[in-house]
Amino acid sequence: MTNKRNIFSRFFRVLVMLHKIPYAYFTEWNNRRKRKALAAGIYFLSILPEFVLLAGTFLAARGQDGYVHLVNVPQKVVCYGLAGLAVLLSAIPLGFFDDKKICKEVRQELRERPRYWKRAIVVYWAVIVAMVVAANIVFPAFSDKTMPVESGLEWTEDMDF
Repeated sequence: MTNKRNIFSRFFRVLVMLHKIPYAYFTEWNNRRKRKALAAGIYFLSILPEFVLLAGTFLAARGQDGYVHLVNVPQKVVCYGLAGLAVLLSAIPLGFFDDKKICKEVRQELRERPRYWKRAIVVYWAVIVAMVVAANIVFPAFSDKTMPVESGLEWTEDMDF
């Protein structure tokens, strides 16, 4: 299959470019400053959407005591799935070694199709926010309070501690 017809290669190219754009932007911003920031700071700023996804997932999964209690399978699937996705997406910028080459490639892409990449970034953020909102809706739906009580395990008043 050629590159034009292979949808997976186009999807991953867009996904990598969505990570290269903020990385190049923050790298060029850092190069213009007198006091240089650490490379870890630039990496963190480029994975900000993944951090939002991870934090939103764990905020949705936290219980009333503030800790994450995954008590049933649907909660585990949602939490581990979104957390795994966030970790995998945050690993994309780890392969960006040549800053000048990446900045040049991003500038060229933004010159050729600026509206496409602006829309792509907006859609990417919208998808991240939608996943966080969906996780916040799904977790209360699968909480213990909505799950049926198994027979023989209900609370009685003679069970004082």
